[in-house]
Amino acid sequence: MKHIFCDLDGTLLLDFERIEDRDINALLKAEEKGYQVSIATGRLDYEIQALIKEYGLKGRYRVSQNGGIIFEDDDLIYASYLTQDELKQTMAALESLPVITFIQTAQHYYVQKKTEIVEKFEKLQPFTRYDEMPDLYDRLDELSIVTVSLWTEKDENRWIREHLLKRIPDTLEPYITSEYTIDITHRINSKGRAIKILSERNQISPDDIYVIGDSYNDVSMFEFTKNSFAMAIADDEVKRHANTVVSTVEEAVEIILNNG
Repeated sequence: MKHIFCDLDGTLLLDFERIEDRDINALLKAEEKGYQVSIATGRLDYEIQALIKEYGLKGRYRVSQNGGIIFEDDDLIYASYLTQDELKQTMAALESLPVITFIQTAQHYYVQKKTEIVEKFEKLQPFTRYDEMPDLYDRLDELSIVTVSLWTEKDENRWIREHLLKRIPDTLEPYITSEYTIDITHRINSKGRAIKILSERNQISPDDIYVIGDSYNDVSMFEFTKNSFAMAIADDEVKRHANTVVSTVEEAVEIILNNG
């Protein structure tokens, strides 16, 4: 069996909320032809589950939080949690930065306060919910935290990332996941490593794996297999790592099915 791993935001999911019919229909067509379609995203697992249920995908493998969480069917086969020391240093590095901070466990987004912008963003997203916890920063040691996620003003994530690289532990990596967002998680985690774990576990050749993405957190997928597709809207540096550039997921799937 051949496998397609597809990113969500900026790739399959547009404007954080919608999927074009042409793209989901292309993935469903691939499943009909015997391909296994899976999602690899920076989002949480429950969002993947909601999406594949909504659109009728099978979704045997689910890679969430940039490889920090991996499910095979409903079995959690990998989870990577921040230590208290890593979390303490990260939170200290965020002080005074112009960001909105979200704390991610395997199945929850926590915010200290649902501000107007958070509530607005939640309403725009059909698969996402934010849990308000006023005493969040006093209870961090009670949570199994996979990722610290940041919202920034448009295109400010680059200098914020550089700032964080000098101040957070070397074990962590601030991934740019969109023009507005940064996810801080273990450096060892990546979508590419997650796919490698699944491929070794299930004896799948990289030649039988196709990946589609648009951002810096997708580069590790591009480096794992030669069958890599970057979206045309991606930064040039991201596209440089992929073998093929496409305008839509549909276009990528058509190439895969014609050449597979």
